[in-house]
Amino acid sequence: MAEARFGHIIKLSLSVIKESVEAEPRVMCSDEELSEVLKDLYAAVDNKSYISPVSTTDNPALSDDYVFDTDDENLILKDLKRDNFVGKIKDLSKGAARRKEKGFPEEYLYVFRYACKLTRRDADISGIESDNILIYIKINDRKIPENRVFVISFHKNRPKR
Repeated sequence: MAEARFGHIIKLSLSVIKESVEAEPRVMCSDEELSEVLKDLYAAVDNKSYISPVSTTDNPALSDDYVFDTDDENLILKDLKRDNFVGKIKDLSKGAARRKEKGFPEEYLYVFRYACKLTRRDADISGIESDNILIYIKINDRKIPENRVFVISFHKNRPKR
């Protein structure tokens, strides 16, 4: 596949980066369910209604180290396809446990990967202009109590060792 540039991103084939993406505990996800999740995600991006991820010390925002902005995030989210899908996992967070205690159904998260080349912010100092990275993306397509798409994670993949 030829490299395709859009925004600050150069899209790469998934085969370029040999990292694995973890998604556990994995549960079944039908093709129809995945199609529905992607449809909901695309609509949420178009309507600017999805909830963006919060960066953490362990998972810093891509914009901390790379030339990357919200438009780039939106372009990637709209470009996710079946090939980018890693797996559906149970939401084991404290928030999921609280929602379950309130009688809401168990929630699941959908994990995706996206290979691209990004320009480094420290290129002048480091002498390294860009990095090929695999982006780890985790989405909650919540239906109850309201229809909302949450982008839980959107950061450079950290492969398990």
